Amino acid sequence: MLEPYVRPGIDDRPDLDKALSPEDKAAVARLAIKDRRRPPEASADQPEAQTVRLAAAGSSAAAAAAASVDTPAPDMSSAYLDMRDPMVAADGQRPTTGQVSRLNWGFFAASILVGAPWIALNTIAMPNAVARLFGYDTAALQVTINPATGRPLPVATDLAMPLAVLVIVGVVASMFAMPLISVLSDRTRTPLGRRTPWMVAGGVLCALLTLLLGQNIGIVVLCIFWALMQFAYAMLSAPLASAISERVPDKFRPRVERWHGIGVMLGQALGVCMGAFGVMFDSFTPFTYTAVLFAVSGILSVLILPKEPSSTEQPRQPFNSDQVLDQLRPPAHAPAFARVFTARTCMMTGVGLTGVFLWYLVRFWVYGKAVVFTSAPLTLPAGFLIAGMAAATLVGAALASWAAGPISESIEEKNIPTTRVVAGACLLYAIGLGLAWGLGVWSTGTARENGMLLFALISGFAFGIYDSLGLELVMDSLPDPRRAGHDLGIYALANSAGLALAAIIGALLVNAFEHSFGYYLLFPSAIVMVLLAGIVTLAAESAQ
Repeated sequence: MLEPYVRPGIDDRPDLDKALSPEDKAAVARLAIKDRRRPPEASADQPEAQTVRLAAAGSSAAAAAAASVDTPAPDMSSAYLDMRDPMVAADGQRPTTGQVSRLNWGFFAASILVGAPWIALNTIAMPNAVARLFGYDTAALQVTINPATGRPLPVATDLAMPLAVLVIVGVVASMFAMPLISVLSDRTRTPLGRRTPWMVAGGVLCALLTLLLGQNIGIVVLCIFWALMQFAYAMLSAPLASAISERVPDKFRPRVERWHGIGVMLGQALGVCMGAFGVMFDSFTPFTYTAVLFAVSGILSVLILPKEPSSTEQPRQPFNSDQVLDQLRPPAHAPAFARVFTARTCMMTGVGLTGVFLWYLVRFWVYGKAVVFTSAPLTLPAGFLIAGMAAATLVGAALASWAAGPISESIEEKNIPTTRVVAGACLLYAIGLGLAWGLGVWSTGTARENGMLLFALISGFAFGIYDSLGLELVMDSLPDPRRAGHDLGIYALANSAGLALAAIIGALLVNAFEHSFGYYLLFPSAIVMVLLAGIVTLAAESAQ
């Protein structure tokens, strides 16, 4: 019988599992190369991601991103610090020319789609929903006037406290939502990537919760849904900010971030106009098209951007709650950072004193009396005024983004400390507040409306300069460049702290006085906080 042909070196090779002893196998294992794939950098440690989140916090902060001031975050993982190719993104992809264009316009469109409905909710829709819960149908055609005061009944000052409670609940929920979603998003392993599923699901969930928020529900249930809304919005916004730092190569990141900042400014103005025009006719209308825009925001953003690479091969990382809480721990032994954080908190408190109660200021203070010679709802002039203020703020912020570069170069040539210019921006913001307050108190006719428009224009420019040049002070105050991402995330919490303080102070002031006189006090209190921010900034100069 013929024996089968044995191929030398192939069929006669021994089975190593049987031929080698356990000692031999251990020796071979010691010589083998261990391919331990490192997990990608956490989004909380990415300075560029935290800078994008800070820019998305407001139109003026976006003006800082759109400005030509060279204040990059100290990114120790930048490709410019080693021999890596700056044309390759952090996720290992080398985008083509067409893909770079899609990244640029995709993040620009995403900033508008995500930011506009969120601003419409916060500025107009939610304050109006609170007013509706307490019997103020601000879209009603018939207005009952108190003959003693000439103002609508009932008195609108009792709305400040429930709105403040809603704002504080949202701030607290947001402080935990962003870190939690960031950690979970970093550990997502799907064929669609780490960020794409969160953005799509977050947009749909935001749409569903928006429709629920527009219903006639009690203030307690409204606060619960509003807290859930913070988590849903974090699912949409946090992965979007992280995607910019991960998917855009270092070579093109300044351009993409600049256009993202421009998109945020446009989205802010568009969102205010959406809410103002929608509430003119029906209190539920802003919630309807805001929900629609939320639903398509995540989907359209994913479709415009190039396909995200799969994340199934990244190593599994166990979830650790300490990684969430660590994003809320301030840096220790950093007095310069503490001063900058305090100045930012004071400034955001001054900004929030008018921003949180903007709809009530315009609706119940500027237009507290019945509109003469018309039976139209009072929301019509109020909506047009707020839309005009949004346009004026956009113009001011755009001027600030254009002027920030030349101002920065000029003060550098003349050796003028940046702290003085930032403090001057605080003073300019206080002047804008003083104009709105003075024209509202001691003038009649259209002076009050003109004062609000002037305030919007001046504040947009002043806050844009404050953010653009103040970012230099923030970067200089970071105690450890290796933890720049973490510390910038802590600095962003000053926005939340200032917003909560503004809600508390404003509610106490408004409720302390009858009729609409309490709204008068929002302006001088805002002036005090803004000037305090400037004083703390100057104190930082003397401490250096």
